[in-house]
Amino acid sequence: QLSKLTLNSTAIWEREKSRGPLIAPLIIKAPYYVLTFLLDVIFEHRNPFQRFFLLETVARMPYFSYITMLHLYETLGFWRRSADIKRIHFAE
Repeated sequence: QLSKLTLNSTAIWEREKSRGPLIAPLIIKAPYYVLTFLLDVIFEHRNPFQRFFLLETVARMPYFSYITMLHLYETLGFWRRSADIKRIHFAE
């Protein structure tokens, strides 16, 4: 049943347009529109889960980078210098 799933890029763009204009500076909107267009072209006739997996991976990158840097700081001993940094981290 999963192989029967499809993703219609035209329907997605119609849904986006129905939400109203995107209010953001051009420096934000331009990469957004370019990347969404590329995703539509690349994943047009593929399984929707491939597109979802790519988007999930990209969305997790900032979190993994943050955790990696925290581990690096702890390994290098920077965490021992300030208990306030630890409190902020665990509060987040």
